[in-house]
Amino acid sequence: MLVATLLLVLLASVCSVEASTPKNGSVRLTAGVPMRHRLIKAGKYGEYLELKEKLRVFSAQAVKNKFAQPVDDVEDMIYYAKVHVGTPAQEFMVVLDTGSANLWIPDSTCAPHQVKAAPQDCPSFCQSLEGETCSQFCDRICCTHSEHNLYHKIANLLVKSDANGGDDPEPVDACKKKNKFDSTKSLTYVQDGRPFKIAYGTGSAKGFFGKDVVCFHPTNLCIPDQTFGQATSLAPFFADQPIDGILGLGFGAIAVGKVTPPFINAVDEKLVEMPIFTVYMARSGLRHIEEGGWFTYGGLDEAHCGDVIAYEPLSSASFWQFNLLAIEAGDYKLTEKSQAISDTGTSLIAGPEAIIEKIAASVGATYNKEYQSFTIDCKNRGPNVVFTIGDNKYEVTHDDYTVNVADDVCEFGLFAFGGGGYGPQWILGDPFLRAYCNIHDVAQKRIGFAKPLKH
Repeated sequence: MLVATLLLVLLASVCSVEASTPKNGSVRLTAGVPMRHRLIKAGKYGEYLELKEKLRVFSAQAVKNKFAQPVDDVEDMIYYAKVHVGTPAQEFMVVLDTGSANLWIPDSTCAPHQVKAAPQDCPSFCQSLEGETCSQFCDRICCTHSEHNLYHKIANLLVKSDANGGDDPEPVDACKKKNKFDSTKSLTYVQDGRPFKIAYGTGSAKGFFGKDVVCFHPTNLCIPDQTFGQATSLAPFFADQPIDGILGLGFGAIAVGKVTPPFINAVDEKLVEMPIFTVYMARSGLRHIEEGGWFTYGGLDEAHCGDVIAYEPLSSASFWQFNLLAIEAGDYKLTEKSQAISDTGTSLIAGPEAIIEKIAASVGATYNKEYQSFTIDCKNRGPNVVFTIGDNKYEVTHDDYTVNVADDVCEFGLFAFGGGGYGPQWILGDPFLRAYCNIHDVAQKRIGFAKPLKH
């Protein structure tokens, strides 16, 4: 048994590893800028949102796939670490995401998605219509070419290429620069073969399941016979992301294919000293920092986190979901119980639109139509945003909810999202995680909070 610690890092366009690995079993990487902020700085975020909305409306008619799981948009994933898969080990950079529950990486057969030709009885004009316009006038099966165009226009925008605006944008191979898993080179690989598909707001990852040993590098925590996804197709969106895949840290209830998530598997097999993992995120303020934080598996992070203030029982052991009793900021206060989740895969705090607007007004943030988010004076120190969980109040300060986007432009760390009546109303992302260490207790199905020792 062991207590394994992994270093978290801010998602970067380029990462560099020091020549020597510290004795504490961690790897240091270089910080960078989230995709959304790069687009804002380049003046292309409005174009991206327009294309994405067209795709959202168009895709609303999609037939549900029993292996597909809709999850939050991956544009805000910001933490990653290395995993080793197979014997001998093959290395991959994966996002550490408490808001999902599957591990997937690109397979050696990963290749650009091939668009099927429309049936011969489709009206010829359908292929010339854009996105949601096509779906309004034609059967969805006749609009595959139009949907394909939208995906690639988004991808071309993200990789800073000019989408040509025609019916056939330049193809983007999301698999090309990824590390790929070759099962024929692993002595411990076991075939599974079941298909999987995980859908995101800008596309999907799909392929098939396999089993092999998975290690949380650079620690010695290794999980034998772990079921994971081998992606044979990735959405063009992933082409611009410096990651290979995703490692979900949620519960099996939200896992595609009913697989046991890696850390849950480690707990079941008694591979860790304690059935918990701790998340510590360093406060960066208006600067980028190399050491973004730490994941500690199998114990408390006593190096970075103080005593646990309290544990809150989970209201649903699917996401890390719990009851939120009240929210306040300045003169605004809401005392109405709602559901919230802690999510390392979301860079901001998300909540209902009407409430976010009132909180934004209370702290002096204003809505920016160009960025489609709230901006705030970088130098202004507004009141704390306070969340009541159980018997305790947890404060998110101005330093935590102010996010530097570009020169003299700061984003308010809360944004509105619509759950459509399903799932939690609140997602407590990075600003909350910077303010409090989160202790995830798998066995007792509870989550604890502690103040970081220093920032």
